[in-house]
Amino acid sequence: MLWRNQTNEVQQHFVAQAEQILQAIQKNRPSLEFSLPEKVVLVDPCTHAYREEIIPARYRRQTIGRRLFQRGNSTLSIVLQRLSDLQSSAHLSLSLSANILRYWIARLWLNQLPEGEALPENKGLNPSSEARPEVQRYFPEWLLFNSNGEPLFSTKAEAEQSIHAIEATLQSLLSAMAVDPTIVEEEAFRSRYMTLVTQMVEQGRAYCEYLTKSILSTIRKRQSQHTLNRGLSIHLPYFDDQLLEIRYLDLEVVPPGRIAFEEVFLIHAIQRAQESISKNSKLSLSTRQHILEELKLMETSFSDCAPYSPVGALSPYYRRIKPPISGDTSQNISESKI
Repeated sequence: MLWRNQTNEVQQHFVAQAEQILQAIQKNRPSLEFSLPEKVVLVDPCTHAYREEIIPARYRRQTIGRRLFQRGNSTLSIVLQRLSDLQSSAHLSLSLSANILRYWIARLWLNQLPEGEALPENKGLNPSSEARPEVQRYFPEWLLFNSNGEPLFSTKAEAEQSIHAIEATLQSLLSAMAVDPTIVEEEAFRSRYMTLVTQMVEQGRAYCEYLTKSILSTIRKRQSQHTLNRGLSIHLPYFDDQLLEIRYLDLEVVPPGRIAFEEVFLIHAIQRAQESISKNSKLSLSTRQHILEELKLMETSFSDCAPYSPVGALSPYYRRIKPPISGDTSQNISESKI
């Protein structure tokens, strides 16, 4: 109602200034200027009637710059601070102006972000996912796998670029919410947020499984080449659905040294990790389940090896440790962090 009671000239002024502020935020400019109109229409706190109020001339031009102690701050943080100062002003016209600017900066930002497309049955995301918006949508430009689990990217760099794009869009959405928290009540915001988070979690997990299979393939290849005899450690990727990022679980299979690799060492390392993850309350239940599924995938890939118990040569489970191959200079297997 307050917005509709402003004159067309005042409305256009606020929208133009909101666009200018938004551009400065997005480009992270060190300084910016914006202006307030000469007058606004507000509600009189005593009579509850609409009336015009002049904005004092000394407040109409606002200049924001990073001071020496603010050099590490983003433009967004100093803009939010200035708008908060205006909102808490004793001048009702300044408080109203800050509220209107917050409203339009957030909506203009939201409108710049992609909406996503309706989710067809034969595309990308798993239809059995729990956290799904009422209208199933997805962002086809950032889809990593199809419904059959086949990669839609040609290189890891391409996959990582898509993941970073989802992260950047989600961060923009959260920044718009920081400007105006009431935007969370709007369907346009909720739909984008749920679609982004759902796709990010599901595709992130699928990508981690893809990387895990790549690790297993590398282990098999180097095992056949007898190049795993100087220790083996694995950085197992998993997607944390609370932090919304790929993290790594360190598994030490064989300590550094001239020790011949045996598959049972890998099975024992996996079993130790399974026990540890099952008790890790810092991770969400769904993240723990995701990690356990990856560990199960690794375990079943090497399920053909016999159990091992070092209780002497007469044990039915005794396995002879092969001597290291001379000239072996292999290094530990390690997946780089995204």
